[in-house]
Amino acid sequence: MFEIISSSSVGLGLFLLGLNFFTEGLEHFISERFKYVLVNLKAHPLLGVLAGCMLTGILQSSSATMIILVGFVQADLLTLYQATPIIMGVNIGTTVTSQLIAFNIGKYSFVLFLTSVLISLVTKNKKKRHIGEVLMGFSLVFIGIELLTKGLAPLKDMLALQQILKQFGSTPIFGILMGFSAISILQSSSTGIAILQTLASTGSISVYSAVSIMLGMNVGTCVTAIISSLPFSKSARQTAFIHLLFNIAGLILVFPFINLLCKISIYLSPLNLSRQIANAHTIFNVFSTLIFLPFTKVFVNIIQWIIRR
Repeated sequence: MFEIISSSSVGLGLFLLGLNFFTEGLEHFISERFKYVLVNLKAHPLLGVLAGCMLTGILQSSSATMIILVGFVQADLLTLYQATPIIMGVNIGTTVTSQLIAFNIGKYSFVLFLTSVLISLVTKNKKKRHIGEVLMGFSLVFIGIELLTKGLAPLKDMLALQQILKQFGSTPIFGILMGFSAISILQSSSTGIAILQTLASTGSISVYSAVSIMLGMNVGTCVTAIISSLPFSKSARQTAFIHLLFNIAGLILVFPFINLLCKISIYLSPLNLSRQIANAHTIFNVFSTLIFLPFTKVFVNIIQWIIRR
């Protein structure tokens, strides 16, 4: 057990460190022009969805993007109506990490790591050093996943754990509650999904169990933005809570069709367990956005009715 904890802790630590380097490196490439476009979105809501997807794909953190949006609304740079489609795009953007992880290129990532170290040591140009940060972060993410996979591999032989995880698959509500609780504490859905993909690739968890936990994680990731919005204005708090409302609505919409979602994900990638979970994550968020985007005003009206002060 000690070996499992130590190996997986190192892997998880490198994954988080890599994600941090990757995010910080990419942040320097977000131009002021992009920020200007973001706060001046008055056209079709689909552009808002695209902007939210792109920003979260770059930052690799839905919580970070939501905090930015809460700040923009607080500063009256965005209205709640403008922010809502962007929030829907945030959920799609956060699936980028899981899709990248499913490529399973950990055994080649040392090449990127060495390249990033050389760039950092040789160049004094700030832009090139930021490129080195991005490459280092990208490589550490996959090195961390590789170590995490090896560390968690023995779990597939633990009968007690298998029984618990099997229960999540047969009773999805338990998995949803577990996912919500875990991400409310961990505060990183990307990390949570990565752990699920790792468990699946080692045979420790079924896709059916993983998907129910993933749905709970999708709701749990809203907690950070909600907490950060509490000291701010009514409109800022409404922005954070509309993310929660949207994610709960998506969960309710998809919950009766969890088995169908799993079957579609398996059909798309029958030989890649990690990709199956990534597929489910992406399909769920894209489907929810397509269904609810025409009802943006309804979401805004509901949250304005709930939060009046």
